[in-house]
Amino acid sequence: MPAPANIAGIKEKLDAERARLLESFRDLPAEIITRPAEDGWSIKDLLAHLAMAEGVNVKFAKLMVAKNSPAQLDELAADYPDFPLPFTLDKFNAYMTNRLRAKSWVEVVQALHATRAETLAWLAKLAPADLERRGGHAVWGTQTVNGMFRILVIHEKAHRGDIEKRVTRGK
Repeated sequence: MPAPANIAGIKEKLDAERARLLESFRDLPAEIITRPAEDGWSIKDLLAHLAMAEGVNVKFAKLMVAKNSPAQLDELAADYPDFPLPFTLDKFNAYMTNRLRAKSWVEVVQALHATRAETLAWLAKLAPADLERRGGHAVWGTQTVNGMFRILVIHEKAHRGDIEKRVTRGK
């Protein structure tokens, strides 16, 4: 999937994928939303993970715009001082999943919407040249800000697929 080269195109991609995600769990009963799958994650867990991951990835993108060669893992460590280092993605996801499970369904959905609203508000403030700023992502390697938005869409699409599989099995 080629990344759009402009702010309007990025917003369009983010909006389109979010609409598909929201449709994937619309009107599901709580039993299906909270039932863990084989991997231990429920649909609620996946959605909490998406909200959290979007916030972290946008923070990384903001660092790319604000600083040359930002130390993203140092910034992440400051936000989560009780996270046991060294960083690995699987360990961080497990850590955050445990923290996020305490949230209610309403809180998870609110976080999903609030995080996207913050993302879109920041995107609207960017200059086109900001999209080409580069930085090292802790997992994805060297990325542009534009690439970071692409990661958001890919990540959401992947977990939407997970949700759709669970819905199909749950009926």
